[in-house]
Amino acid sequence: MSDKKSMIDHVYQSVKEAILFRRIAPGTQLIEKTISEQLNVSRTPIRHAVKKLEQEGLVTVIPNRGAFVVQPTLEEIHQAFFMRKELESMAGRMAITTITNEDITEMKQLIQKEKETYENNNIMDYIHVNKAFHMFLAEKSGNAFLVDYMERILDQINVYLMLYDVFYDVNMMQSKRFVEHEHIVEALDKQDIDRLLHLIDRHMHESLDYMRIEKPTYQSLQSIFEA
Repeated sequence: MSDKKSMIDHVYQSVKEAILFRRIAPGTQLIEKTISEQLNVSRTPIRHAVKKLEQEGLVTVIPNRGAFVVQPTLEEIHQAFFMRKELESMAGRMAITTITNEDITEMKQLIQKEKETYENNNIMDYIHVNKAFHMFLAEKSGNAFLVDYMERILDQINVYLMLYDVFYDVNMMQSKRFVEHEHIVEALDKQDIDRLLHLIDRHMHESLDYMRIEKPTYQSLQSIFEA
């Protein structure tokens, strides 16, 4: 690995971890001079790292102003979850009559992997397996447009999860999150469409409740990279 790529990765991982572990507040400006001094790097790898973070939806770059940690409004978050509920309900209606025993087994395996992410306290692994669970239902709909839209909305919501979810603040094994997934699979298995749609609606409300917009642990940009 070249020194340049190594330095970019160092800055990228340092800033991303600070965002994911909620040490930087949404809306914080990522000042190049401060990061440069804290990480002892030039500004070039910082710009490359910020570009990667922008592509992942964690950073917004405003021309002539600078780079900022993304800060969605409450209304945007609610709109995203509403759209996800509609898409997921549509997927459920399309998929429920074609779900096989093998599909049910695969979804249960994904729930087991989800539990392991709680045990390992790894939000990135959780986001990956949670997306896989919900995309599985979308893919069973057989509708390519729905699959595309579902992936887009999940990717957007995953940014919100990284910023605001309670993952690191509660005992996830004692939460109801994976139980909600188990109930959804049970409804699919029984082909109970009314219960399935009710569970999807409730799951979206519960997911919103898992979001905490105000956090007490934010630090200044000058201090977040201190050992």
